[in-house]
Amino acid sequence: MACDISKGRGYFCGGQVGGIKKIYLASYFDGEKINCDGITTDANGIVTDVCVNAPDCDGVQNFYEFDLDRQLSSFNQTIVTGSGGAVVYQQELELHMSHDSNESWLRMQNIVEGLYYGFVLDNNGVYYFVGLCNGLQVTGGTYAHGGDVAYTDYVGYVLTMSGAEPVPAFNFGTTFPMISYTSGQLDYQETQYNTPQT
Repeated sequence: MACDISKGRGYFCGGQVGGIKKIYLASYFDGEKINCDGITTDANGIVTDVCVNAPDCDGVQNFYEFDLDRQLSSFNQTIVTGSGGAVVYQQELELHMSHDSNESWLRMQNIVEGLYYGFVLDNNGVYYFVGLCNGLQVTGGTYAHGGDVAYTDYVGYVLTMSGAEPVPAFNFGTTFPMISYTSGQLDYQETQYNTPQT
């Protein structure tokens, strides 16, 4: 059986911290697809290849970086099992992006209405691939004006994104994932904006 185990797991020393600091998003409906089985791992679960646009694996998928507010954003996976043997990993992200601008208004509207692949960078420097098989979408959130009461109230965006996957998010370790593998390519687009409040 594939679910047999051959090793245990020891206790890890302290040192890891919680929270996430960046998310990289790519359009799930882009012509260049990453299939559910498009990631290859070795026997230890380390990613060795990513295939974009199977079966030739000659595609490029463009990812865009979004900075998150530190110690406010989170990523969790809830394991859901059924009596018939089904297992689903419910991926949940809460993303805090402070401030607003003219361009933010349109950009965030697009995010809310789309479906995405995503890489999450946590505060330990580890990258996780989310939404691989079924995509991630916004399921709620707030366009926060802090109640427009105090100067220190939060102004910005709080988005909840979720997806349901047959496997947990792939751990890419601390290596920046937007690199060429044996086949296929994940591409990092440096196009960003940082417009002050107007």
